[in-house]
Amino acid sequence: MNHVSASDLVAAASALAAVQKLRGRAFEGYEVCVRACAEEGPDGLISGWAIEEVEPHFVSCSLVFEHGLRIYPFVDTRLELCARDKSGFYFRDLRPIGYYRPITLLDGTDDDDFVIDVPKPNNR
Repeated sequence: MNHVSASDLVAAASALAAVQKLRGRAFEGYEVCVRACAEEGPDGLISGWAIEEVEPHFVSCSLVFEHGLRIYPFVDTRLELCARDKSGFYFRDLRPIGYYRPITLLDGTDDDDFVIDVPKPNNR
């Protein structure tokens, strides 16, 4: 029986992410998705946020081999969506307001997931 070391597994997952350009594709997919959502939303806003107020920031790229809903392995790339907030409460003045999370099958096929789960407060 062949045993794969943890470092070999990490190297293979990293190589898969690099070959499929998952980080860059996540940012590209975000741009397409956020513009489509803004066109559908009232006044071009997404949960009250203008496109220019939302900043995507890379968080992670993870191999998921067991999942509660999906029966196949996939790569989960996650961008955190933030808005500038000068209150001093948030790290780097970036308030998390949602995420963009493309799910990629091991063959490179995409299934996007976009969420802004914090509506813009009315007092801003």
